[in-house]
Parts: sequence; C-alpha cells; structure tokens
Amino acid sequence: MVTNTRPERTLVWMQSFHYRRYMNPPPSFPGDESFRLRNGRRLGFARYGRDDGVPAFYFHGLPGSRREGALLQQACSDAGVQLIAPDRPGYGLSDPQVEHRIQQWPKHIEALAEHLGFDTFYLLATSGGAPYALACASMLAARVKATGICCGMGEITRPELRAEMRINARLGLWLARRNPAWLKYSYGPVVVPTSRWMPRLSVTVLSLVNGPADRAVLRQPEVRFWFAENLREAFRQGTAGGVADICAANAPWPFDLTAIRNLQLWHGLDDRVVPASHSRRLAAAVPGTQLQLKPGEGHFSLPVRYGHAIVNALLEAG
Repeated sequence: MVTNTRPERTLVWMQSFHYRRYMNPPPSFPGDESFRLRNGRRLGFARYGRDDGVPAFYFHGLPGSRREGALLQQACSDAGVQLIAPDRPGYGLSDPQVEHRIQQWPKHIEALAEHLGFDTFYLLATSGGAPYALACASMLAARVKATGICCGMGEITRPELRAEMRINARLGLWLARRNPAWLKYSYGPVVVPTSRWMPRLSVTVLSLVNGPADRAVLRQPEVRFWFAENLREAFRQGTAGGVADICAANAPWPFDLTAIRNLQLWHGLDDRVVPASHSRRLAAAVPGTQLQLKPGEGHFSLPVRYGHAIVNALLEAG
C-alpha cells in the first residue's frame, strides 16, 4: 500500500500496531462490491456466509456500515445463508442521498435483489437498522420470507419511546429535529476523527458506558476489531450517513405494520442503548410476532452470543 499523506501514514501505523498487539493475524473481510441504482447513485455492499446459500439482507445499526455483517459471518456460513450487507446512503461506499427517507429503502433493496438474481429473501437487522427492515417487510411483503430484528429501535417520533433512551440519544434526536446542521457541527468534529483514526478508542468508550455483558463482549479482540472497522467505515465520508440516518429516524413510519408476516424480535433486558420496551411495543403492533427477551444481555452482546440462534430461528420461521 502506498501512502502520500501524513494522516494516511499515521493510520497505517496505528492499524499495524493494533494488529500486532491484539490479533495475529487480523480477521479478514470479504471484498467490497457496489452497483448503480437507476438514479445513478452507488450502493456499496459486502457478502458474508455461504456464496451459494439462501439469500438474506442485513441492515446495520446507526451509525454503521456493511462491515457489521461480519458479526454473523460464522452463523450464516453454518446455516447455509448468503448474507448481503449494504451501506445505507452516506455510509461506507454508498453515495449520499438528498432528503433520505426510510420509505425509499425498499426500492433500493428491490433493485439490489434483482441485480443479484434474488426472487425471495430473508431480512436481518440490528438497532437503527430495524425501521429499514420493517419498511421492506411491509412494502416488499410478497418477497420477504421472514424478518429477524435484534435490539431494534422503535418509532422514536413517539415521545414515550424517546423518553426511555439515554440523554445523549435524546439530544441528538432533538438537534436533528431542530436543525440537522447543528447535529453535524456539534458531534462531527469529535466523533468523525475518533471513529476514523482511533476507532478502538470509540469501542472502548462504548464498553465503559454499557453493562457487564456488553463490556465482556467488547473486550474480545476479534469483536473489538469488527466494531472498530465498522465505525471507521461508517464515517468514511464524514457525518453524511449518520446525520441523514438520524433525520430519517425522526419521521413517522409511513408503512403498514400489519402487512408484516413472520417477524421475530430479540432484545436484551440489560440493553442500555435501545430499551427493551421498543421491542415490546413493536411486538404488540405486529400480529403473530415472536418476541425473545434475554435477561442479562445488552445491546452488543446479544447479536454476538445469539447469532446462531437468531439465524436458525429466522430460517425456521420462513
């Protein structure tokens, strides 16, 4: 790799130190892929699991990127699933989108499914990816076999759901409602450099402010690496993806929840990022939902420890 600038040389040194200190050799990610939507924008994605497996799409959290799909690599490989993890607009390799809205996402996924030759498919999502999975499950109901959501974020336009979240999350949502530019210039100067150049520090902060289950999982070298690389990719383009995502989440859900079938929800009762009440309320709104509440599990520990169970249950539901 040839580098020409001091920041690039610094990044290479930091990555090299991290690999030597914490993992030898480091885990690998699949090759990056992308294709052009009808409007000319690029949509980036990565594949995990089995190349010839049953197709499923994975929608990352907020913030996040296609790298997050690595958490389910082994589970999908063992279950015979080909997992496609796309970057949402402004994250990773995907071009930003003006006036990004959740209801636009199903059209992008439908186009990606046609590009990849998928007729029907499964959906998986975590955290802030939940509304996008629900939109697809509702608006593409004829093509979606089943949907699994882990520690999913609810419809946060509802004051009672916002009130249960941490103050930093409530502040970000308030800034996005008032003026997205405030959000960009308030957290961008701190979050973006830290996530891009010192992502392990960001993961350390996450482990310190969450519960014991999350701290234990985030101490695992391979898991730390996955989350660090996920954050680095999330802010590859700066704040574009995160700000657009938060603004989209601040709008009412414009899709019919009762059209969703075979929905499975998983939530840790020690989740300090998205309270389990978000999944409880969603389960009550979608007929036939299967809700799994796990005592002692947090926001990050649940998908790591229950990945195989989540994937296997999804296949059984469809």
